[in-house]
Amino acid sequence: MAKRTRPSTTTEPLGDYIHLRGCIELGVYNAESGEMVDYRKIDNTIVTAGRRWVLEKIGSFSNQTNSINAIAVGTSTTAPATGDTALGSEITATVGRLTIGTFTTTALTSSTPSWRAEVQFATDQATGTLGEAGLFNTSSATAGTMLSHVTFSTISKATSNTLSISYTISN
Repeated sequence: MAKRTRPSTTTEPLGDYIHLRGCIELGVYNAESGEMVDYRKIDNTIVTAGRRWVLEKIGSFSNQTNSINAIAVGTSTTAPATGDTALGSEITATVGRLTIGTFTTTALTSSTPSWRAEVQFATDQATGTLGEAGLFNTSSATAGTMLSHVTFSTISKATSNTLSISYTISN
């Protein structure tokens, strides 16, 4: 009789994986002339709650709601951490969170798929000294699941300016 052996307990690494990363571009423009006043391009942190949200979306769990549909800004410049679930100091006095107006999903079929969302804050929205932004699954201020969080050297947005934000998530 042949001796039985136990299956190996070592795990072989998989040859493919999903690694989410993000990048944000912010542009402040003079509302009258359209001239660019300030610009930032920064890599950001995909937070644990956001990764969980993506996995729940794949699994269609009943507690997973909404799609990522809003971009919010805030005043904090504290470095983001993977455990973050909200912005450090989201702007709520003036509109600081907008429903995403434009989605670019044509790159989803490329070898490095990506998803891009864009919003435009008007002159009377998100005014002040901005230092952070995030992607959320609701347009309700200070609510919902945050997918990603980024901080940056501050940008001053006056009522004479508009703010354009493009957020890209890729593999």
